[in-house]
Amino acid sequence: MRPTLATIRLVHRVNRAAPIACLAALLAGGAFLARQNTGDHRQAVERAHQIRSSLAEVPFIAGNWVGTDCPLPAGATEILMPTAVLSRRFVELGTGTRATLGLIHCGDVRDMHGHHPPTCYPSSGWQPREADPDGAGGGGHDQVQLTLDGDRFTASLYRFSATDSTGARREVSVVGFFVLPEATAGESYTSDMAALRSRAAKLEISRLGVGQVQVVMDGWPPAADVERVTNELLQLVPVDCVRALKGGSADASVGSAARGGAGNEGRVERVRMYGLPRVTVWDRGTGDEP
Repeated sequence: MRPTLATIRLVHRVNRAAPIACLAALLAGGAFLARQNTGDHRQAVERAHQIRSSLAEVPFIAGNWVGTDCPLPAGATEILMPTAVLSRRFVELGTGTRATLGLIHCGDVRDMHGHHPPTCYPSSGWQPREADPDGAGGGGHDQVQLTLDGDRFTASLYRFSATDSTGARREVSVVGFFVLPEATAGESYTSDMAALRSRAAKLEISRLGVGQVQVVMDGWPPAADVERVTNELLQLVPVDCVRALKGGSADASVGSAARGGAGNEGRVERVRMYGLPRVTVWDRGTGDEP
């Protein structure tokens, strides 16, 4: 059957209009993706701001713990490109126990690759110790039971040793775990680097970011002592910060109340923390702390 003249003219019109239709579809798709990316970026910026603001509320003095900031090495900051950082050295009055609480948030999971105790400590000259035969761990590390935001979970406890330039031997114990945003119930906390690699494989999930928490102690104290110290220091992290790391909405009333006490007196803050529902802590740098 031979096509009619009208059919031939219709085919020509379609052929002429096809490139324009394809271009319009591409532009519409690009505009949709741009709006989606803009929305995702806005959420990421808001989350990072929320985490930084809540980290500023971590007290320097609470209970028997007294802390001072200890900045991260410049090289680590350049590699990680963090959106929020807390690195604070605490001393427990009465016992002299020392521990550093570190919390780092990266806006992209891929930026956290390599920043993991089994990787970064050996690369800096530290040697891992074998797992404690009396502990519950395996694969060269022990384990501790922690509680955060009402969730109880298992975190890895790593032991390292090194010899400095004077020949003196140093030992450290490191508790480390990641906080995953928008994870399924019961999977918000993990010490498994493979879980991060899995999330990094999906761009939309990788861009949700990730937080890492470390508690570092001198020496190789018993796992039970490390567990106690770690849980006590985790209580100093504001509720808003943990929920922002997990991708949930923070309690705005809690945030405003936490910031309200410092406005008039200039040297005290009202901070809500785990295990310490409402305490007064002295701000740093006023010169008249008790």
